Amino acid sequence: MNIIDVIRGKSLVEYIPDLKLQSDGTYRCACPIHGGENPSTFVVYPDNKFYCFSCQASGDIIHFVMGRDGCSFEQAVHTLCDDFGLTISDTDEYKQHLGITERNTAWIQQMKAKLPAVIEYLHKRGLTDETIESYGLGYSDKIKALTIPMYDEWGRPVAFLYRYFEGKPKYKNSKNVKGLFTKGEFLFGLPQALKHLKDTKTIILCEGSFDAMSAVQQGNCAVAYCGISVTKNHVEHIKSLLTPIENGKVVLCPDNDGKASKFVRRARDLFKKHAPKIVVKVAEIPSPYKDFNDMLVAGRDIVTDCRYVSLDLYVAKQVVSESDDREVQEKNIVDFVRTVENPMIRQDIAEFLAKMWQRDIGIVRELLSIKEDTTEERMKDIASAIDSFHALEAIKDEEYFGVGYPNVDKAAKFKRKNVVILGAASNSGKTEILLEWILHWVVKLRKTVLFFSLEMPKEDIMKILVAKIIGIRRYDVPGYIAMNPNLITMISDKLEKHLFIVDKPGLTLDMMEEYVKLTNARLSPVDIVAVDYFQKMRGRDTLADEEVVAEKTKDFAKDLNVLFVLLSQLNKSGQGKEQGGRFHEPEQKDLRGSGAIGDSGDYVYLLWRKALDSTLSPIDREKYKYDSMIKLVKARERRSEDTLFNLVYDPEKSRLTEKISS
Repeated sequence: MNIIDVIRGKSLVEYIPDLKLQSDGTYRCACPIHGGENPSTFVVYPDNKFYCFSCQASGDIIHFVMGRDGCSFEQAVHTLCDDFGLTISDTDEYKQHLGITERNTAWIQQMKAKLPAVIEYLHKRGLTDETIESYGLGYSDKIKALTIPMYDEWGRPVAFLYRYFEGKPKYKNSKNVKGLFTKGEFLFGLPQALKHLKDTKTIILCEGSFDAMSAVQQGNCAVAYCGISVTKNHVEHIKSLLTPIENGKVVLCPDNDGKASKFVRRARDLFKKHAPKIVVKVAEIPSPYKDFNDMLVAGRDIVTDCRYVSLDLYVAKQVVSESDDREVQEKNIVDFVRTVENPMIRQDIAEFLAKMWQRDIGIVRELLSIKEDTTEERMKDIASAIDSFHALEAIKDEEYFGVGYPNVDKAAKFKRKNVVILGAASNSGKTEILLEWILHWVVKLRKTVLFFSLEMPKEDIMKILVAKIIGIRRYDVPGYIAMNPNLITMISDKLEKHLFIVDKPGLTLDMMEEYVKLTNARLSPVDIVAVDYFQKMRGRDTLADEEVVAEKTKDFAKDLNVLFVLLSQLNKSGQGKEQGGRFHEPEQKDLRGSGAIGDSGDYVYLLWRKALDSTLSPIDREKYKYDSMIKLVKARERRSEDTLFNLVYDPEKSRLTEKISS
């Protein structure tokens, strides 16, 4: 038994009483560590890790107690044991590990006393006294080696890296200790590096400890993997560290010695499989320097003096360099490009090859265009039961998107690869409600939305959004802008990095797909695509064409891994009065077109104005003047029996809110 594993399994949500569930699946409260008052700055994620956006404290439940109480790892463990009624047995691995870390702490002090023996060597390698102290470097007379302590995520010295000055090998790690230190899973220099993560939003992954120390000394967040290669554990740990970091990325730092291919390719495979959403780049170290430490010694700046290229482009260069035979190069690069999903990077690869081969770019593009899958690629599409189960495991913490209305969210929540249809009559407010949803996704959930407005120009869209954000009538927006020149700063803070608008009319679904890919490549990974509206899309001239386009919406959402929200008009028969003057409450069959648009949706909502019912008295029509009804008529996963919801529009604030029955 290891009490640490038991403690880490305890829920932070249950341990911190002030946390409140948010619509994005996280829990938030004011930070219990630094004593802030902002009720949303401290976040607990589905993986049971926390992060404070103010004080940058982060980690697991042990880190939380260490930060809250200002105590050591051991004190935090005992506090948590007391709080959860746990007992540390005499045979627990923790007792053995405590003995090792206490002994290592004593050894560090002994070997730091011998530091003068190697201080000149360390200074020649560019390390300052501050860096030397930060990493606890020392010297062992007994084995004639520089001692480099290896601290775990809680700051415990769990092992040592030795740099020998006599004989070989030059570097050697301590032996693995079960449950405490495993070389193939360990990230060197993590406690020192994380101090810079908020500012850089980048984790640099190096091959060696001196490279990591050199980069951190220059203000970067840099760690080094231990062992012969990057592993799944390294990637998953880095992914967890970057979870709260908006637009965070990874930079691989291979040595400039021509032996980088194995390290980089292994890392590419692992990041594509276990952290596909993380942007990964490669630092190309300028000649004649071998690594970051060489650059530090020469007084070069690691950030500005390296060239940073996409991981796929870097590996493409490696693939081509493996043979001098042009035909072999062509075969290998075509096979490799099949695995590159980003069309912009495929273009970068084509430009590199055209220059290297001195061939026309058009011919190279033709070479790299993949017309059909090979047999091997098709085989990857055939999943075994175990493959399918692993896919299920990967979505156990699946991300859901609410829309900000309590009862609507209680009834159904959306996720990636879903298609959501919102149908309504002309001038009934369907764009209004979509913009309310978009504001929730962008401002509250911080998700990236690409909005295709096929009818309304972007300035009119922005007028409505500004009115909602400020809480004024939309007609007053131009005057408000004139009187408040700093308004652009607030709008930028709320919307700039997460909302992108394409107001070009007559787009096809294929054109929209290209815009999504372009946004992913050059701006920000898209989470949600919204279209206003289906009947304005090009390529649906006949009912048969419309059926094809509607059916393709599912492929669109699935292939791009986005939530796809599509507005649709209703048939005229569902837009007002039936014979005899009674109002016709819309049904799914009233969606305009072939019927395929409703069939393609995972969720279908219908919206109508309550005051349109001509059987109401003039007094009631005035009473319900600003009321709208939204009905859930189809749901892949219905979470409650509720299907009908009442929204009310406040013209003074330009907001649609849900009317909650008492």
